Amino acid sequence: MKPIYQTIFDDTYGDCFRACVASIFEFSIEEMPNFWEQTQDLNEFWQLNDEWLMKNRGFKCFHFQLPSKHKYLIKDLLCIACAKSLKRNEDEELSELVDHAVVWKNGLLHDPHPSEAGLAEDPDTFTVFVPIDPKSFIKKL
Repeated sequence: MKPIYQTIFDDTYGDCFRACVASIFEFSIEEMPNFWEQTQDLNEFWQLNDEWLMKNRGFKCFHFQLPSKHKYLIKDLLCIACAKSLKRNEDEELSELVDHAVVWKNGLLHDPHPSEAGLAEDPDTFTVFVPIDPKSFIKKL
C-alpha cells in the first residue's frame, strides 16, 4: 500500500474512494477516472468502478455492510472502509459530517484526506477487491 491523497474535496464530487483504490493498487490517482463525478447513482458508480478495475487491474469490487460484531471476517484484509467523517470548513474548523472512504486493515491504515482526520464513527461499509483471474492475483503479490 502506497499512500495517495485525494485531489477533489467537494462534498458532491470528492475523490476519496478513488484515492483509496490508487493507494491499495499503488498507482497515480490520475490514472483512474473519478466515477463519483460522472454519476451519483450508487449502482452505476459500482458498475463503472468494476469495469475499470477489471480492465485495468484484473479485480472486481465486492462492497458490503458488516456490523461491528462481525469485523473478525475481514481481519488482516486490506480494504476500503466507508463511514462519516468530520468536514472542515474554510476556517479549518470541524463542522458537519460527510461520507468518507479510508484504507483499512484491522483499523485505519490511511486517510486520503490531507488532514488525516480519519472517520468520525466506526465504519460498517467495506469494499474488498477480488481477483477475477487467479494468475493476475499471483502476479500482483
